[in-house]
Parts: sequence; structure tokens; C-alpha cells
Amino acid sequence: MENYTDYTLGAGAGYAAYVGSKKVLNKAKKPYVNKVIQNMSNYSEAENQVLKKATYDAFSKSGLKAKKYYLHDINPDNAESMANLFERKFDAMIKGNKFFAKLENFRKKLEELKTKIDKIKKTKAPNKPSVSKNIKHSGENLAQKIKNPQNVNIDGIKDNINKVGDSKISDKIIKRDNKVKLSKQIKSVAEGKNAFCSPITRDIMVNTDKLSSASFHEMGHALNATGSKAIQALAVGRHVTKLFIPIILAIGLLKPKKKDGEKPQGIIDKTTTFIKENAGKLTFVALIPTLAEEGLASIRGGKLAKQVLDPKLLKKVNKGNMLAWTTYLAGALVTSGAVAFATKVRDKMAS
Repeated sequence: MENYTDYTLGAGAGYAAYVGSKKVLNKAKKPYVNKVIQNMSNYSEAENQVLKKATYDAFSKSGLKAKKYYLHDINPDNAESMANLFERKFDAMIKGNKFFAKLENFRKKLEELKTKIDKIKKTKAPNKPSVSKNIKHSGENLAQKIKNPQNVNIDGIKDNINKVGDSKISDKIIKRDNKVKLSKQIKSVAEGKNAFCSPITRDIMVNTDKLSSASFHEMGHALNATGSKAIQALAVGRHVTKLFIPIILAIGLLKPKKKDGEKPQGIIDKTTTFIKENAGKLTFVALIPTLAEEGLASIRGGKLAKQVLDPKLLKKVNKGNMLAWTTYLAGALVTSGAVAFATKVRDKMAS
């Protein structure tokens, strides 16, 4: 059985390995993603004009306008006003939908918790002698408190947490951060580096002068969101299955490794042991709905493009969207690889 110091060091080292490896892998992936975006915008001026007209023609033929979807042409001149419009629409839709309201409320609570943790870290940072000594001390201290529960001041802990996080301040920080993220996303579209579809507000954002080729894929997302119940379930499910990744990672980092010959006991132990031993694979499985929905969006977008483009230009557009799909595949491999690596580092460190 691991002692508390080894247990804490193992979990801490494993999480550091997850964050570090993901950053390194994402950095290595970035040049490829940039090359894909460049490929998707590598059209002559004449081709861009054809694609721009084809985007609006495809949107008219798609039936999305009747489903109250909107196609927005974003450029540097209207980016700020569009960001403000999108923010207002997003807030209104969240308030009017119980499921999304609960989801947004849960996300806000996570953001508040993160803000509180960050403040605690900053407050305590000067008093820390070293990371390793502090982790060791925390593990030993935790062991003493568990042995002597009467020493734990629960009310004191609650008071400290309440003092650290002023909910009004947290709300302002969260709203400001959301606006910054949204502004960056819209700015990225205005620069022709991205395009996106928001099923919540029923908006398709694209710069038709620089990245019209991506508009068909984004219309494909809109068709998925308004398609059959099975396809709609896939479109929503991709966001739900992603929520399992932190759980898989937590089990991988917190569950002690079984010794040789040691068998799991009971349904919970068997389940968590299975998750830990297959953390990387299960993470990839959790991302399969995302890969499937992205692929389906490209297929349905390609069918729309086929109605308005000549075969030569259609082939070029479909190739670009196929390459864009491989960036999602690369992302899934990065995340699942980072989780698997973190679990192995945790066990090595703890042993």
C-alpha cells in the first residue's frame, strides 16, 4: 500500500506530466494546423469570388434559413460589433434553455473554483520552502489529520474559502474572461484563421473573402444540429463525452496501481481498475463522437458544395476539409497520449 507522501507525489507528478506533455504535443501539432489553414485559404482571387457566391447559394439551398439559422460574413471592420451581438444572443439563448442554463451554471462554478484555487496559490506562494518539501509536508499532515479527525477544523476551512472568493468579483472575472475568449474567437474568424457554427444561437461565422471553403463544413454542422434525432444526439453527445476525460484522468492519477497478482474486489474497484489500466484508450473513445460529428459535417457540407461548385473546385474544397478533420484526429491522439503518459508517470513516481 502506498504511503501518503508517495501517493501525493505520484498524483502531483502525473498531473504535471499530463499538462507538460499536452503543451509539448500541441506545440508540435501547431505547424501542421497552420499549414492546413493555409491550404484551405490558398485560392486565387477568381476562385475566392466563385467560393463567396457559392457560399450564399449553398446556404439558400440548404434550408437552414427556414430553420432560423444565420450566415454572418465577418471581417476586421465588423468583428467587434459582431462579437457584441453574438454575446447578447448567447446570453439570451442560455437563459431561455434549461439544459444549457444548467450547463453554463456548472461551468461558471468550475471557473469560480479555479479562480479561488489560483488566489489561494498566489496567497501562499511566498511561504512555500519548495515544491517537494511542501508536497511531503502536506502528505504527512493529511495522514495525521486522518488519524486524528478531531484536529480538522471544518468550519475554519469553510471560512477561509468564503473569504478568498467574493462571488461578485468572481462573476465579473468570469464575464470578462468569456468576453475576451469570444472576442479572440471572432477576431480569428475576421482574420480568416477560423470559422465556426454555434447551434445554440444558430449562427454561422465565416470570412467569405479569406476562408469561404470552410463555410460548407460549418453548414454541415448546422445540418447535423437540425437533422434526425440520432444525428442531433451525436452533435450534443460529443460535448457530453468530453466531460468523461477529466474523470478518466482523475482515476488514473488517484487510483493506486495493483501489485502483481493482486485482483480487484467489488464492482467499484473492478471498474476503476479497468479505467486506470485503459485510461489512454478510453480517453480516445470519449473523443470518437467528436471525430464522427466533424466527419459527418464535412460529408454533408460536401454534398451542399457539390450543388454549387464545378468538380475541380469541389475536389479542392473537400480535400481541405478532409485535412482539417485530421487536426481533430491529431488532437484526440495528443489528449489520449497525454492521459496514458500521466498515468504511467504517476505509478513510476509513487513506486
